[in-house]
Amino acid sequence: MEKERELSKYRNLYKYSRLWKISSHFVVLLHNLFYKSIIVEGKENVPDEGPLIFAPNHQNALMDPLAVLFTINKQIVFLARSDIFKNKLVSKFLIFLKILPVFRIRDGKENLANNDLTFDIATKVLESKQNIGIFPEARHSDKRRLLGLKKGIPRLAFLAEEKNDFNLNIRIVPVGIYYSHYNRMRSILHVRYGKPIHVKDFKDEYLESPQKAMLSLKDAMDAAIRPLMIDIPSIELYDTYESIRRLYVKNLIRRFKLGKLTQINKFKADKITIQALEVYEKDHPEKMPEIKQRVEEYEALKEKHKLSDQSVEKPFLSLFRIIVNTFILAISLPAFLYGLINNLLAYFAPKILVLKIKDKQFHSSIKFGWAVFVIPLIYAIQITIVACFVPKFWMVLAYAISLPVFGLIARVISEWFAILFEDYRLFRLRNLKPSEYKKIKDLHQNIILELDLIVTHWNRKSE
Repeated sequence: MEKERELSKYRNLYKYSRLWKISSHFVVLLHNLFYKSIIVEGKENVPDEGPLIFAPNHQNALMDPLAVLFTINKQIVFLARSDIFKNKLVSKFLIFLKILPVFRIRDGKENLANNDLTFDIATKVLESKQNIGIFPEARHSDKRRLLGLKKGIPRLAFLAEEKNDFNLNIRIVPVGIYYSHYNRMRSILHVRYGKPIHVKDFKDEYLESPQKAMLSLKDAMDAAIRPLMIDIPSIELYDTYESIRRLYVKNLIRRFKLGKLTQINKFKADKITIQALEVYEKDHPEKMPEIKQRVEEYEALKEKHKLSDQSVEKPFLSLFRIIVNTFILAISLPAFLYGLINNLLAYFAPKILVLKIKDKQFHSSIKFGWAVFVIPLIYAIQITIVACFVPKFWMVLAYAISLPVFGLIARVISEWFAILFEDYRLFRLRNLKPSEYKKIKDLHQNIILELDLIVTHWNRKSE
């Protein structure tokens, strides 16, 4: 009876919440504006009805559950680390958002027993045909790599199914999440949903040996998630792999005739590049240090001259083009300055705030939280001040609308400025330091030629 009373406190988690849906519209809008583009694949793989357990890779703190929530249009109860629930007010708000705490050994052995209540609530959610989200790695990483999976999902899935004689029909949906940049606004978010894993397929094995079934289900999840994400297993050569996949992506798309330079095709190209490098590293380990050295030299030159792969790849950059782009940006300067001045506090305060956070995987979460909770207050204060000096309502309304609109415009124009400055640096390098320019171009070309051979080697072995 006591247990039932405790579970009843969380009844908002066991059903579809209209209040949650209504309150989420504003957050969804900001989430869509936060990214330059959001690409979703595999939505057809997700069953229309629950109970489902979503199993995404975990690389960007609190932005990862939002990536799933706002791309699949389902209400999901996520399990998250318990230390974010320490404040009672925050704890109530998180539970309203359908987030439950999970306690780890680092949170104190005496707290591990609290997981029993969390799992009882999660079981009740699944019994109610609602959905659960759990990060199977149980921690996030700053590397594009799938960490070892824990037993959280298998434990919950089998616990719920056993309690209901394996009649719940729980399915685990593997999810791959990719960010072009973890800690920046205006980056690219790419979410891929895989085919569901049916827990009932492991029933016989579980009845014979629960531990063996948990390992089998965990292995099946691992095999399902890896193809959906950028997974670089090499630890020693991780930075080399990461640099190579970026500088080689355009060439590989052309080589394999994948089509236009879209994020979906970039993902396909990255997967091929990583697979080819893995095979080559296994077959020719003695040659990888030399490739690593060339890539490091190339990256050092890029950093020295503040260039990107895109600028290095440009075949020719004329002064006329720089002048035209400068003129276009000069015309847009008033809009940029208006948006910048009116959004100084809104945009730059979180950049200062995150400098104190060592874990960069939380930077985007803090910036997004700032956008949701603080920027509306800042805007309200600015609008109130303007209203004190401007008597006409329509002018105050126009100012209010202009704040987010021109703030976003200023952000886009700043990206154009960054490209222009990079073009200028490249032009200056080519004309004032031709030997350095030739060196970086030659290094880039040599790496490309080497990668062509590596991919050819992989292609032959794959046939």
